[in-house]
Amino acid sequence: MQSTSGAGPKVDTTALFERFPHLVPRISAMWGTRDGRNYLSSLIMDTRDGQRQGFPPEHAKTIVRLLLEHDIAYPEFEPVDDRIWSER
Repeated sequence: MQSTSGAGPKVDTTALFERFPHLVPRISAMWGTRDGRNYLSSLIMDTRDGQRQGFPPEHAKTIVRLLLEHDIAYPEFEPVDDRIWSER
């Protein structure tokens, strides 16, 4: 998988992409961008009021690993919650 920046993820995505081939174009196109980070996050978060079945555990782990790898490679796209250090 290649992104526009020429560098794709190092996580082994073979099984994930064989089972869910529709993920390949979006993840590939958005890798290394804020939208890519948001998309990966949206895959593991329930945004359908409990109506989402979710991924099998082995594929969910791969998506989490992709998200972690993306955050390490592109920390500028990680969400920042400044409230951690301020009074609420």
